[in-house]
Amino acid sequence: MSAAGRATYLVAKREATERAKSRVFVVSTAVTLLMVAVSIVITALVSGSETTYRVVVAGENPPGVGQALVASAPDNASVEVATADDSDSALRAVANGDADGAIIGRDTIVVRSANSGIADLLTTALTQARLIERLGAGGLDPSVLLEAADITVQATDPTDDGASAVGFITVVLLFTVITIYGQWVLLGVLEEKSNRIVELLLSSTSVRSLLTGKIIGIGLLGLLQLAVLLLLGLGAAALVGTIDLPASTYPTAAWSVVWFILGFGFYAALFAAGGSLVARSEDAQAATTPVAMVGLVAYLVTFTVILPSPDSLTSRLLSLLPPIAPIAYPARLGLGVPAGELLLGVAMTVIGTVLVIRVAARIYAGGLLSSGGRVKLRQAWKAAGELAEG
Repeated sequence: MSAAGRATYLVAKREATERAKSRVFVVSTAVTLLMVAVSIVITALVSGSETTYRVVVAGENPPGVGQALVASAPDNASVEVATADDSDSALRAVANGDADGAIIGRDTIVVRSANSGIADLLTTALTQARLIERLGAGGLDPSVLLEAADITVQATDPTDDGASAVGFITVVLLFTVITIYGQWVLLGVLEEKSNRIVELLLSSTSVRSLLTGKIIGIGLLGLLQLAVLLLLGLGAAALVGTIDLPASTYPTAAWSVVWFILGFGFYAALFAAGGSLVARSEDAQAATTPVAMVGLVAYLVTFTVILPSPDSLTSRLLSLLPPIAPIAYPARLGLGVPAGELLLGVAMTVIGTVLVIRVAARIYAGGLLSSGGRVKLRQAWKAAGELAEG
């Protein structure tokens, strides 16, 4: 291993080891894992549970109203139908909570809240029963009319079998992890500069090795956390069994790791450059606001332009831009991206990341070696040039 490679390795090892031992990393990882696990379990329980509506009928109802109630029940719901002696008994049953709703006679329904789902159910069932009664009076057999129809559901876009939801979750997860660990790079640079530790480090390693090692070390922690989140999420969903994962879930998860590496390298270099321009934490936010805004714009563009129309020419062109690609492609993967276009996006992002790192390394070098308060971008660029010439 070359001297530069060994220096980079040592810096990366130091960053990963120290950050992994910190209470912030341990607590944030544990809390995030707990939130993911709880949300999956709750979703599974809610989606797997069945609601039972209790309905009483009273008076002279249209024939078949009970069958219409059962047939009108939505998915994951059932209807229990009972008969009340009279309308007053039906009203009391609803008022006391013994029943969720009531149908009285041919034209009255009773519910506790007019905006509840049971109101729609009762209205639909009573309407169907009255319609079937009229059709029966015309000579049609009501029992035939109440039979469930054999209907086939055909999707116009069979590829979107939940892929949009997977893309949505992946985008949020990637943006969050990249932003959090990009901020860690910023804070790491700021700590070293304010404590003047950086001067000691630069006496034994180059600026480029220091920057690269810092990005790799913190990036490995982010990658580890992302991988754990993905594995826990997919494993819990598969274990619970009531959540149907689309076929695109696993390829999207695998590619998300690739896009995290590329996206983190791109944004972490910019965060490091911004952190090198300031000496106080109070100035850090102002110095890195442009970087944060670029990331936020990429996030918003993905949700407002790319996800609603992933195959449009605008979405495909925007996805190729290095600042947007790490967020945009994971959103589109489940909906189908041509292999050539995907590889082109990777290539352009790699090129963009390399260029950003080279520019950021120069700003980083000039910023670290400039004393005083906040350093202007032009001043840092000039200082780095003088250092290289010297």
